Amino acid sequence: MRADVPPAAGPVPAPGLRPPEAARPLIRPAPRSAVFFPLVVLVAILPGLVALNSWDLTPPGPLWGLRALAVLDDGLLVDQVPAADAIGPAGEAMAYRAVSYQPPLYAWLAAVGMGLSADHDPIGSVLPSYIAGTFIVMLAYLHGRLWRGGGVGFAAALLVGFNPNLLLRMQEATPTTLAVAATVAALLCYGRHLRATRDLIRSDPWARPAFWAVAEGACLGLALLTLDGFGLVVVPIAALHRLYIGPDPSLYPTFRPRPGARGASRSRRWPWPRRLARRLGAAWVDTLLVVALAALIAVPWQVAMFRAHGWDMLSGLEFPSWSETSSLPARLFELAPVTLPLGLYGAARAFRLGLMDDENTPETVGGAFWLLWLCVAALLPAFWPAGPRGAMDLLLLVPLNLLAASTVADLVNRRIPVRALIALAPATAFSVMWWASADLRGAVGDLAHGRASAATALGVHLAFDLAIVSILLTRRLEIWSRRKDVHRRIVLAGFLLTVLAITVGTGVQEVVFRHSETHELLALRTMILRRNREHPFESLSVVRSDLAAASDPARSADLAFTGGWLRFILRTALPHLAQHDLRTVDELLAEPDGRRLILFTGAGERPSYPVKSKLHLEAIHPGRTGILDAYATAQDDTRR
Repeated sequence: MRADVPPAAGPVPAPGLRPPEAARPLIRPAPRSAVFFPLVVLVAILPGLVALNSWDLTPPGPLWGLRALAVLDDGLLVDQVPAADAIGPAGEAMAYRAVSYQPPLYAWLAAVGMGLSADHDPIGSVLPSYIAGTFIVMLAYLHGRLWRGGGVGFAAALLVGFNPNLLLRMQEATPTTLAVAATVAALLCYGRHLRATRDLIRSDPWARPAFWAVAEGACLGLALLTLDGFGLVVVPIAALHRLYIGPDPSLYPTFRPRPGARGASRSRRWPWPRRLARRLGAAWVDTLLVVALAALIAVPWQVAMFRAHGWDMLSGLEFPSWSETSSLPARLFELAPVTLPLGLYGAARAFRLGLMDDENTPETVGGAFWLLWLCVAALLPAFWPAGPRGAMDLLLLVPLNLLAASTVADLVNRRIPVRALIALAPATAFSVMWWASADLRGAVGDLAHGRASAATALGVHLAFDLAIVSILLTRRLEIWSRRKDVHRRIVLAGFLLTVLAITVGTGVQEVVFRHSETHELLALRTMILRRNREHPFESLSVVRSDLAAASDPARSADLAFTGGWLRFILRTALPHLAQHDLRTVDELLAEPDGRRLILFTGAGERPSYPVKSKLHLEAIHPGRTGILDAYATAQDDTRR
């Protein structure tokens, strides 16, 4: 063989024949990030599904259930305020009217859920809250995957899915999770629109960016149709983020497609979008599209309510306070006791990277977006004191866990040194201890207000000693991990597994909890349905001992915010039977004869034996708590 002739690489195909193609696999291998999504779906569905077995009738959940029944039974699709006229007690009618001024999306969905069963099962009113909670978990994953990858998204979904506050909200028949899910979806569409505008400027700028603008407007409109004014929190978050990014030409294209592209032919057929884009810019066109679509979804109901009730409809911006207000540090400790130090460390890291990086990388832009989201959600109660506290807390929870997930990812990828655990590990231990021990919080409060005793001072001193010991122990572990890399891996794995175990444990603790009041009311409903199926009731009376104090100014505030527990249960069991609210037992004697169902609430008087004998009553559900007793006409009674 000659030295100047290279050896043949293989058989040369004959002229005119194509070389054989390489064999392709039968199933295309999925990317690694696609493996996380099935796990995220399980994390989103399973904890909430177990928590749904212990759903709660905490106010104002029953009032939303009554509103759903007004849609389902009375046909009040747009305005459910007139249903308050059928509620006897003034305080309960006032509470129902305050809820009815809210947008009706949750009431519509709850009506659909309750309509799925033949007997209007009350659990149907909680289904929209549960489904929206699962969407919050999956949206947290998508937010993390958008800016940092599937690993950060999965960690964020895990932290959010087992959070006790989210599981608690998923058990309540309130629009909290639905409003937060729509708002978080709008923020996700904003981020997707931002990425699509940057990635597709050189191909087809009219395709994906416009789609995400339409999706953002639809989600914003649904958020405004769920809780009055809550969805507008998207505006300051997006505006501050745009201000942080600055006038980057790649983020603000002028919509001048190259010749031959699809966008160019479309612009020749429709010249007005090109002219509008040239005059206003692509960002303003998309903003107008978002605002127009959101207004198209939310404004018609507002107009209808204004025509029916005038300026009273603005009372929907004030939410009844069903829980105590707290400061920002107390809210953070209550929301994420396990991941709070990790989230704050991630916020500080995102702030530092945002000041140092001038290239607008996805990691920097996403970290700044989560940081601004966290700041706006933290300051929202200061600008809207009468706003929905539950929705504000969940809106604060999502970016906090996203930043915590980014810290976990940086620890796993060794982008954060092990010596950072000297501060993170003791801070995490103190946060969990502060959240779990009510005695410690009370002792610190007594010590701050000068009411400390010797026992209080001793308890605070022991907590301080434990904090010092944890710092010293972490320092010794950090020194031990300097010798070998395997030691550092062991320390990091131990810390992260401990955080994961505590997170899952707190979530499971909330899942297995059972509400005794709800259990008792559901047992009462089962007994009523059974007796009504055998011998239909002809009248329904509720004797409330607290109605006698309705004229007392000291009790009027308490009665104004009554939850409507019993009325909701009775309405689902006997939807076509009017409820008579009585004050005393003597008023029962004036009621017409027939098959009766009589309930006594409160700690007031109960019917004596002669009264029960005269009315032919028998007990069907003696309340275990002593504040709810039910009586019905005896089954062998033949009087009419």
